[in-house]
Amino acid sequence: MGKFGKILFLTTLVGIVIGDFLVENLSDNHENSHVSVIAKSPSNNDRTANQREYQRLLASFSDRPPSTLPINQVLQSVSTKFLGATYREGLLEQGKTEKLFVSLTEFDCVLFVETVLAFSRNLISANPNYENFVQNVEEIRYVNGKLDGYCSRLHYFSEWIRDNQRRNIVRDLTAELGGITLDKTLNFMSSNWQKYPHLRNSEANYQCILAMEKKIAVETKAEPLHYIPTKKIHSIYPLLKAGDIIAVTTNLKGLEATHTGLVYLTPKGVGFIHASPSGQVTVSNDLQRYIEGVDQAIGIMVARPVMAIAQNVGK
Repeated sequence: MGKFGKILFLTTLVGIVIGDFLVENLSDNHENSHVSVIAKSPSNNDRTANQREYQRLLASFSDRPPSTLPINQVLQSVSTKFLGATYREGLLEQGKTEKLFVSLTEFDCVLFVETVLAFSRNLISANPNYENFVQNVEEIRYVNGKLDGYCSRLHYFSEWIRDNQRRNIVRDLTAELGGITLDKTLNFMSSNWQKYPHLRNSEANYQCILAMEKKIAVETKAEPLHYIPTKKIHSIYPLLKAGDIIAVTTNLKGLEATHTGLVYLTPKGVGFIHASPSGQVTVSNDLQRYIEGVDQAIGIMVARPVMAIAQNVGK
């Protein structure tokens, strides 16, 4: 994909600012031969089709109760189920009003992470039905876990991490893994409002995004953002677990992250599973090498899913 094609992702950002538009390693070598491609393709956001697909995926775990597995294994097992699923941009931008979009068959990068996390949390819960899965998606995607219009979506990924950390869904590990300060003012959305249909066509949405960015600035002043420089990623491999959430940090003005996915352990080491703009959910065999191939990437943020609430245990 050429530079122009990558920049086109800016016009269809997934509502979280990450646009997948600077991923260079679209032909990155990966080996999926040790896993089977299970994801299928019913029509988009069709509730009945989604429910059938959910039940099919749920049944695939019946041979070993997920509650008996370590959380990192659950996350890796769930993410594996989606290998080969279709990448599609702009899935959260459909329609004039914000609605809860759920898909088990096609993803952008953020939707993939949210779906794996929501499905995993539901899988180990006492009542893993489809309705609870959908509720998990809402809780992860929106401020305080509630959909309340376009501006309630967690549009900047650092804010996605921060808000979900407040509610004990993830824990930001970046600083304790040796991350350095990321000194940035996040204003990409308001500065590029014309690229967002929901901002271009609504003064109210534009004003609330401005207010959100000001709130983020206050929070960031109190709790600075951190990132792990690209050249240091390999040194933290022993500390990473399968299912850790990775955000690709960038030097783009006003923006902190351009792509996301999950740590994926392979026989070759620490890989990266993600919904790739190359067309599907795939595994890149080496996380640092992948980041090195992303345009304007400077490193990563790391957040670890927390499953204590779902499991009703204190670990």
